[in-house]
Amino acid sequence: MEQRWNYYQYRKLHLYPIYVRVSADEVNPKFQHLLGEMGFSLLTDPEVKKISLHKAHSRILTVQTAGPRVQAQISGSDLLDRYGLESLSYMAGLPVYVYRKVGLLAMPMTRNLWDLAVTSDISHTDQMVGLRVVLARFLAMALSDMGVLCYWGTVKDGAVILMKQAQSFGESVLIDVERKTIFSQGGEMRIGNNLRLIRRDVEGKISSHMSREDLISFLSVSSCLLSFTGISPAMKRAIYTLSAGVMPSYAVAEVVHNP
Repeated sequence: MEQRWNYYQYRKLHLYPIYVRVSADEVNPKFQHLLGEMGFSLLTDPEVKKISLHKAHSRILTVQTAGPRVQAQISGSDLLDRYGLESLSYMAGLPVYVYRKVGLLAMPMTRNLWDLAVTSDISHTDQMVGLRVVLARFLAMALSDMGVLCYWGTVKDGAVILMKQAQSFGESVLIDVERKTIFSQGGEMRIGNNLRLIRRDVEGKISSHMSREDLISFLSVSSCLLSFTGISPAMKRAIYTLSAGVMPSYAVAEVVHNP
């Protein structure tokens, strides 16, 4: 029997050529919900037939349950915990990203077809957070040559709140400077004049302004992108453009009062 696939497109209305495909027989309802939260839309059969692999930036991520050999790589050794849950390495000449006990993402940068093998028993809350992180890493890498910026954080009251990964629980914000649009779990927001950008990863007693130089440095090193070669030239241009039109600041630390 021919395998049937469900295809999902990232921000379909904006025509990003970024897709995820999952076997129709293996669609996990939690995973499907997560895709929707992150901006992926299920495509109809006629829409699937229009997908072109000839576009320079097209990426199709095939998600499948890991086989025994890959499952062993995902499970890893408990001794690896000291180095964190994520790792990036080369396997057979390809960049391979692993989130322990969640999945393995193979990223052949010169090809359109990428692969994500996920553990068969993925269901726990921390694993779903890990899967959100994996998909954010995928988007950051797949969109890097298009100059789209990706950071851990959220959008609140019209401001972009940037955080450490642990603070964000895997939630990410994508900024497309060329399209003047910001994407978050809550939807999308236009980039207007004097966009507020607030850092929550470092907090002080009072809110303080960031210099443009500090902002450029922060945006350059704090991206969700994991790459051996660093951020792309298109991302560098986007960061310089963004830094010229935002109001960056450090957040005020929240004071916890003892009862």
